[in-house]
Amino acid sequence: MKTILILCALLFSAVCSFAAESKPNVLFIISDDLDCRIGCYGDPVAKTPNLDRLARMGVRFERAYCQYPLCNPTRSSVLSGRYPTTTGVLDNDTWLLLGDGHQTLPDFFATHGFTVEQFGKIHHALNRGLKPGEPKPEPKAKGKKSSWFTPEERARQQAEDPEYWDKHHSPYRNLVCENPAQYAWANEMGPLPANDRGPDALFADKAIASMQKLAATGKPFFLAVGFLKPHVPLKAPKEFFDLYDPAAMQLPPDFDTEPRVIPSVPRDEFRHNMDLFCARPFSVSEAREAMRAYYACTSHMDAQLGRVLDELEKLGLSKNTIIVLWGDHGWHLSEKGMWAKGTLFEVSAHGPMIIADPRRKSAGRASPRTVQYLDMYPTLADLCNLPRPKHLEGASLRPLLDNPDAPWDRPAYTVQVRGWFIGRSVRTERWRYTEWDEGRRGAALYDHDSDPHEMRNLAADPKHAATVARLSKLLREGPVSKNILPPKTN
Repeated sequence: MKTILILCALLFSAVCSFAAESKPNVLFIISDDLDCRIGCYGDPVAKTPNLDRLARMGVRFERAYCQYPLCNPTRSSVLSGRYPTTTGVLDNDTWLLLGDGHQTLPDFFATHGFTVEQFGKIHHALNRGLKPGEPKPEPKAKGKKSSWFTPEERARQQAEDPEYWDKHHSPYRNLVCENPAQYAWANEMGPLPANDRGPDALFADKAIASMQKLAATGKPFFLAVGFLKPHVPLKAPKEFFDLYDPAAMQLPPDFDTEPRVIPSVPRDEFRHNMDLFCARPFSVSEAREAMRAYYACTSHMDAQLGRVLDELEKLGLSKNTIIVLWGDHGWHLSEKGMWAKGTLFEVSAHGPMIIADPRRKSAGRASPRTVQYLDMYPTLADLCNLPRPKHLEGASLRPLLDNPDAPWDRPAYTVQVRGWFIGRSVRTERWRYTEWDEGRRGAALYDHDSDPHEMRNLAADPKHAATVARLSKLLREGPVSKNILPPKTN
């Protein structure tokens, strides 16, 4: 009997050891400002063989949405697993302040025995998630206000000096571009010098070297790679510009040469351009050149992704590595006269998300279900059989990885601040509904079955009153209903 018990104990120990050793790796890839102008998403112009290859390896989510169409808020949301109205991060200047017991996604994996390596832009700039009591670094810029602060400090500064805040913080909050010269660097585009490979090539170099080191250890890893392109300035090696003819660039149906407020649409739906053609109209030929530059930068990033995927296969890691790729939000390319991000229109809130788990049998399929970027945190915890943190606000997408067409009734929420007001948008498989300042500054309803480019606002149409009431209830009672901005005092 004693011998049997010893054998059982040894067998149990061996099983536990095997389970620990067979944990899947995670390759977590972010592409800055990448939208769905990708071959596998149906774009007829894009040359993205490696993104298309990754889509064949996993599930491509056709309706994936960011929670805020700006770098810092959306990354803070994904890495914390919480909505922007919960984190308090609503701009590029506010630090993600972690609550007790909360961890960012990479820290969570480190806690559970994964070796964590990060290269490129994962958090926004220096924003890595302050823990309670941790001192803030010195301000980056001189002036009477700090350039980085917590949500509480931001609220205090707003209430104390709203005029200063409006002019100096987070340009995507505002409709008007106050200082065009400030954004001159972002208007640059064109081929890089012949000897300049671009920063993304260096990030790929580091990721490849890291994978080689990690493969030798045999331990599970979480490797995060943040590519900078196609973020402005729209510069890439000449070979990628040579892939595209400006004359072949297809202008969108809602093309315009500058943003124009439409009487039937809330004013806050629009904003002036900053990243390109700052505060001025642009011509058709200029638009096509800028589109070409965006596609060239996307193809450059795609090539670096290909190098990382090649190395993963070469090292024999692809059969035990979950790969997640996402762009942190969408990007306007002249739709409604706008460029870049910072709106609640579909083109800005919608982005690519591909999850490839070699253990699932859904490779190469697309899911039409509406999902959110903050779902990535609970999904990875679930796929790696790790305990779900209690603070997460998203849902595991594991059912959709097993069956991309499985029933799924969760909507997606995106928020955007304009000045002193929050716009909240909810997206279902058919509808997008947006309220600015809880409807006091207007509302918008778009039927994506008949109007995919959001050119007809149906919010005031009596025929759709029931739909408006149902979606408005989701915004007012849902997870982004919290109002975290102080009232304007003057």
